[in-house]
Amino acid sequence: MILFIPYLICLVGTSSALKVMTFNIWLSGAEVTNGMEKIAKQIQNVNPDVVALQEVESPDVVTNLTLLLGDNWSGVHHCNSTYPDTGILTKHTIIPGTYVHVDYGMHVKIQLLDTKRQISFWSMHLDYRSYGPYACYNKLVNSEKQIMAGEMPTTCTGRVQNMVQLVTNQNFINQISKSNVVPVIVAGDFNVPSDEDWTEANRAEHGGWAFEWPATKILRDSSGMKDSFRELHPDPLADPGITWSTVNKFEKEWDYTIPEPEDRIDFIFYRGPLRPTSSFPYAGTGPLTPIPHQWGNEWPSDHYAFITEFQDLPVSDDPVDPVKSVDRKYINRHGRDALRVATPQCNAEIIDGSEERQGRSLSLSGEGQHGSEVK
Repeated sequence: MILFIPYLICLVGTSSALKVMTFNIWLSGAEVTNGMEKIAKQIQNVNPDVVALQEVESPDVVTNLTLLLGDNWSGVHHCNSTYPDTGILTKHTIIPGTYVHVDYGMHVKIQLLDTKRQISFWSMHLDYRSYGPYACYNKLVNSEKQIMAGEMPTTCTGRVQNMVQLVTNQNFINQISKSNVVPVIVAGDFNVPSDEDWTEANRAEHGGWAFEWPATKILRDSSGMKDSFRELHPDPLADPGITWSTVNKFEKEWDYTIPEPEDRIDFIFYRGPLRPTSSFPYAGTGPLTPIPHQWGNEWPSDHYAFITEFQDLPVSDDPVDPVKSVDRKYINRHGRDALRVATPQCNAEIIDGSEERQGRSLSLSGEGQHGSEVK
């Protein structure tokens, strides 16, 4: 815990215009006792303005969390009712008619009550399969082509396809074009390291590899979004910002004797009139007992959450650089079909947890369905 003392000072010692948290809630709290209550408690301890959730196992999860969080909290989850996976919680106002989704994430626009400003907010959870660092620590892997086969598979969609689907979504493109007025934030569990993190300087820490992981590179290069943590902590050797994992320290299959690769795979990206003032991983203040003895932990996740605090900057009248075309090498192996949102058309609802309207749902459907945001 000594490593995170400076981050905890940041948590309690500053005020900000906007505090964002991304939080993979690990099977919705199922891997610790009283998991839902612990999720709510940790969110209350952080006191963020907006939370990007991942591993939302059912529509009831967001409902239950808003009730546990209480007055002024509302939320929305991905409208895939079989497995929502992504969700958003906020103390501010979710604007009806702004829901948009892609297969591995969702968006709403939020009205910030104190500043009268708005933000466009995405919660993303990219594909977990073929986790790249596993390949890099495999002594039989000797080419970047082998690593890329996990990021951009030809037999299914992978993290490259997930990210390309986001940055080519017309609603996302429109949001970036107006980001000089309405900031855009993309937060979530990307299940992949950053293209800025595996450098020559820390090659020895990564199985001997320096590698530009493509998902974050696509997001940065095409949309001009910035990684809030790396903006403040540019040296990945000095500040790795590890988020994986709090408790998954050794491989179960080898009787917990082989270490799990650690990395930063949870992110808060932004573009627009915001300036990050602090950014840090967070896992509460209690001990983190590893798997398989994690059930009593107060921290309910196998990830560290990530928190970034922002200050407002003046709105600009300058024209915004548009979203750039994605490098063809990232789309020519899977074609245009992978860019189409496969999730069936579905409705999303604002779930209100305030005392006088507990559990009430307000429709976000209509023009907000299936990737068509109301302007």
